[in-house]
Amino acid sequence: MRRLFVLALSLTILLPLLAVLLAFAAATSQAECGGAVGPGDAPDVPSSLVAIYEQAADTYQLGGAGWAYLAAINEIESDFDESTLPGVHSGANADGAAGPMQIGIGGAAGNTWATYQVDAPGGPTPPSVYNETDAVYTAANYLHAHGAPADWPAAIYAYNHAAWYVTQVQQLHQHYSQNAGAGSTVLTTDTGSAGGCVTTGPTTPGAAARILPDGLAAAPLDAPEPVQAAIAAGNRIIDTSYSTERQPNMLSTVMASYDCSGSTDFVLYQAELNTPQVDIGDGIAGDSGMLESYGDPGPGQWITVYASAGHAFIEIAGIVLDTAHWTPTVPPGSGPRWQPATILPAQLADGNTWTERHPPSL
Repeated sequence: MRRLFVLALSLTILLPLLAVLLAFAAATSQAECGGAVGPGDAPDVPSSLVAIYEQAADTYQLGGAGWAYLAAINEIESDFDESTLPGVHSGANADGAAGPMQIGIGGAAGNTWATYQVDAPGGPTPPSVYNETDAVYTAANYLHAHGAPADWPAAIYAYNHAAWYVTQVQQLHQHYSQNAGAGSTVLTTDTGSAGGCVTTGPTTPGAAARILPDGLAAAPLDAPEPVQAAIAAGNRIIDTSYSTERQPNMLSTVMASYDCSGSTDFVLYQAELNTPQVDIGDGIAGDSGMLESYGDPGPGQWITVYASAGHAFIEIAGIVLDTAHWTPTVPPGSGPRWQPATILPAQLADGNTWTERHPPSL
């Protein structure tokens, strides 16, 4: 009976069902490619606001991820200025917060606006807490003053003293970074034709990678796809801090912090260049000593892993991702950052006994 019933279903029922199933499969594959991408109902960032976020983040040196954090706060606080709740377009809410970024103008929220207000380009004069541009620039100013980009969790907590708020902002930031558009700084993750993960980002002509002013790396167009994917993976963690903590799924999902081997392993794993020596179970990265037996011996044409008993880092197409900083980095702070290959002589002379390894054929 069940089989006859299924066979009797009309195409008008089957086709929508198939579309739903395909959409679910695509969403599942997307999550597997990039890890957690934030709340499923998170809206796209309005294109009219992207330039404001980027310019504010650049003005206050919030790094390549800054625009997405500003977008996340704007969405949470006022649904991108579409909310009709008290205080968004006039007056203040019960705590004394006002405008599209819900900045304190008095009461329990304090008078943040009086201290950090910015007369932003294109905004009214005098500046207004209800103006989107002024509010976003003021929020960027406040976040920078409270630790961003070196310590985003602390800066977000200062903005709103709630752990849930920090978590939600970080989730939305990751979602926007992977799925929204913001000029050359955006990284998007999607499923490739063969079912694998294809992560894209800024590119540059030729065979050498280039470090951009915002700290991201542009992948060389002449490089093989795994090399470009490795650079895109490194871009995803350049605003994280340094920590030796080993966390489940730290190779498949962006965490708040990475050490030297963890960041190297993340890049290799995301580019599908991992080996059993890299993963010790539950997506947890091994230590630097394990990378001494990674892949094939010697330097690679495109990728070289430098490993010792006490430290590890990776060179990709002429630039280095390392948690030891031998030159000023963008963003500042601890954690993995892109640096030019000119740091190699100093790094390799630091007293460690180095082993050079590379992915097969790369």
